[in-house]
Amino acid sequence: MKELKIFNLLALKGTSKILLALLSKQEMTFSQLVELVGQPSTTNRALKQLLKFRLISRRVLDLRFRPVAYSLTSDGRRLAEIVALLLDFERELNLKLESSRAHSSSLNSSVL
Repeated sequence: MKELKIFNLLALKGTSKILLALLSKQEMTFSQLVELVGQPSTTNRALKQLLKFRLISRRVLDLRFRPVAYSLTSDGRRLAEIVALLLDFERELNLKLESSRAHSSSLNSSVL
């Protein structure tokens, strides 16, 4: 098996969305994931990579048309939790940056 390059995997379009959605919803079908990601080919590419590194599992449902459902493995859940933490950190940092810009902007206008 090829070595996992985590940042390359996360940079692949749709991967983070899929991880975060499965973290909150537990299990989703391919159709639901396509709705989330936007394109079937992009969704399929991301799912293949996540399956390859055993971050998600797939199960064929016993329903009409045999839809496939995806869920996180324990490693996938761990990665999804890390991604969620990174996004929280990004939001906090952006708020601080906006606040400091607004503060410096008000200082600049009071100096003029």
